[in-house]
Amino acid sequence: MSIADNIKKLRERYDLTQQQLAEIAGVTNKAVSAWETGLKEPRMGAIEKIANRFGIKKSNIIEENGLDLITDDKPETLAAHFDGEDYTKEEMDEILEYAKYIKSKRKD
Repeated sequence: MSIADNIKKLRERYDLTQQQLAEIAGVTNKAVSAWETGLKEPRMGAIEKIANRFGIKKSNIIEENGLDLITDDKPETLAAHFDGEDYTKEEMDEILEYAKYIKSKRKD
């Protein structure tokens, strides 16, 4: 998976439009389109903004299959904030998805 694939996969994972990802990266939606088609590669500054927004490493975007290295093993961490409450795996997954959504809406 190339940088182009990683960027598209990340955008789809967080259910973002190219315009929304462009705003996060500080570029135009045409630039995001060019990244996803492999016509151009993002500059390091844009990669850093994206990585910071989603709490991932820059290498997850740059390296081959980098997004596949991201694990979703955070339920235990999140569950620590709800000490004493019993959530099913499905409920925790839903909470995490909502947390990702909220995080994706942050402004720089």
